[in-house]
Order: sequence, then structure tokens, then C-alpha cells
Amino acid sequence: MEKEAKQMIDLKRNLFKIDVRAQKDEEKVFMRTACINLCGFFIESFFSVIIKL
Repeated sequence: MEKEAKQMIDLKRNLFKIDVRAQKDEEKVFMRTACINLCGFFIESFFSVIIKL
């Protein structure tokens, strides 16, 4: 019984670690996407100003 309880605790710990890692990966993807979109916006704005000149 004690061994099974320890296995359950270990399993919960591992699942928590996996979940935390997945959340961090999602945050990285979100930040990269936001940065790419923002950079694209600035480049587009820059060229539209140059074209108007």
C-alpha cells in the first residue's frame, strides 16, 4: 500500500512537471509570435512611410 502511494505521488509530480514545461513552451511560442507580428508591423509601417516620401 505504501509503495502504491509513493508511486501515485511520483506520478503526480511528473505530470505536474510536464504541465509546467508545456506552459513554458506555450509562453515561448506566444512571445515569439507576438515579436514576429510586432516586427512585421514596424517593417510595414517603415516602408509605407518611405514610399510616401
